[in-house]
Amino acid sequence: MEQHNDKTAHISPNLPRELVRSMAGLPINPPTNLCKKLFLAIGEWHGRLAEKEPIPGNPIQPTVAENAFVQVIMMFRKTFIQDSVLMMELYPCYPIWQHSIFSDPAYLSFKGQFSIIARECSSMLALKCEGSDAN
Repeated sequence: MEQHNDKTAHISPNLPRELVRSMAGLPINPPTNLCKKLFLAIGEWHGRLAEKEPIPGNPIQPTVAENAFVQVIMMFRKTFIQDSVLMMELYPCYPIWQHSIFSDPAYLSFKGQFSIIARECSSMLALKCEGSDAN
């Protein structure tokens, strides 16, 4: 059975993120101020864990696991906002979309830009698929 490398796989709905970004030619990261509106306390945790010296009496003490967890949550904020644009189209009735972040002007602006890029990528992929069918 043949193995596929996710970074070089044939054109499919499960394209690697790097490929989609490069095909779009534009950055599609949500604004930092928008990301900071998710998991509000994570910024405080990040700041405290960034301090090298443990502070006596501070319940937040830096460890490798805590630092890694905070980094994952910070990355998840960005990914969640990016994915929400497409998920909202697929599942428009989910109650989560009632949260105030999804009516925030920064989110609405990002959603508009992201939707345009997503449509362009989809069109480019369709053209590439048509071209590969001719071979």
